[in-house]
Amino acid sequence: MGGNRYSRREFIKRGGALAGALALPGVLAACGRTPEQAGTGASPTGAAIDTGNIAGTKIKVGTYGGFFEENFRKMYPGFTEETGVEVESISQPTSEVWVVQLQQATEAGAPPPADVSMLSGVGIQRAIKGDVLATYDLTAIPNERYLADGYVRQAPDGKVAGVGAVSWYITLVSNTERVPESPDTWTTFWDPRWRNELALLKNAANSYLIEITAASFFGGYDILETQDGVVEVLTKLQEVKPNVKLWFRDEATAQQAYNTGEVSIGQFYHDITTYAASQGEPLRSVFPVEGAILDSGYWAVSKTTQELAACLAFIDYMCRPEIQAELARTLGTTPTVAKEHMDLTPEEYEAVGGPGPEAALRPKYEMYDEWEDWIDQRWTEMILS
Repeated sequence: MGGNRYSRREFIKRGGALAGALALPGVLAACGRTPEQAGTGASPTGAAIDTGNIAGTKIKVGTYGGFFEENFRKMYPGFTEETGVEVESISQPTSEVWVVQLQQATEAGAPPPADVSMLSGVGIQRAIKGDVLATYDLTAIPNERYLADGYVRQAPDGKVAGVGAVSWYITLVSNTERVPESPDTWTTFWDPRWRNELALLKNAANSYLIEITAASFFGGYDILETQDGVVEVLTKLQEVKPNVKLWFRDEATAQQAYNTGEVSIGQFYHDITTYAASQGEPLRSVFPVEGAILDSGYWAVSKTTQELAACLAFIDYMCRPEIQAELARTLGTTPTVAKEHMDLTPEEYEAVGGPGPEAALRPKYEMYDEWEDWIDQRWTEMILS
């Protein structure tokens, strides 16, 4: 993916308050919700989900912490005003950790830690395999028609298990007071000058450092087709370990470390970085020449929720073009809604998408799905030990 240099842009400034909202359909379907459907994790059809009786209910919605959760929280009052559904915003850790917590609550028969969660591509696949999500017909989400291709995740039975919330880039991030001129290549992680200065994501399945190493030193992902090839890539990645000061799981921890200069450079989320920079933090995000990592979050409903209809109404609301455009302007996330449905200017769209998806590195999700336990073991032994 080399050859596409991305120079620093003017950071995104927060936009104004969200202008008027479109009305939610009072009823996604004709029939009312029955007690048997609520909280069973069954696969109801769109015609079985009634949003006309959701006023007065309350749902918990989990998103990643720090500025991310803070900005998503600001979008929820509009939904509450329209529907009468109160939303409690929950700060959740990485998807891999969160899925384990959802699984534990499901097995214990306890209320879920969140009714609706934002899960990464790898996270939602693990949640589907773990049978912790409610599934439903796509007709329950009328605003799905605005989404770009590829933003609906299905369970094995063909029902919907996840709907695209937002996309984000993992880029090369630095503290400008510690790094006056940021490098523009992932290979800088191997530079001895950054000994004990890096911040990197701790989990194999959300850091995508395996893909980054393969693209930077092995000419692409072909080497990742075999386990021997993955081991060879991990061996190269081991060379980075002396440079790592912080292996982080949650965004809030890394954000604080970058803001204060505890770490100088590393990987982090472009949207969080640009928002923090717009608030005066000394941060810079650069799209590496090899390609930034492009990942996505999906709204997923806990199998044991007691408020399935309210959860689906919430997801439908968040699929609106004006909501996605506002998130892009204020938080810097890349919309899941197709570009033609939004009023973003070309400059606004470029600010959140860099050189575009065609220049990005995409996670090799199937590798983590097929070799989950094996990769986790090798990662612990070779990288974290």
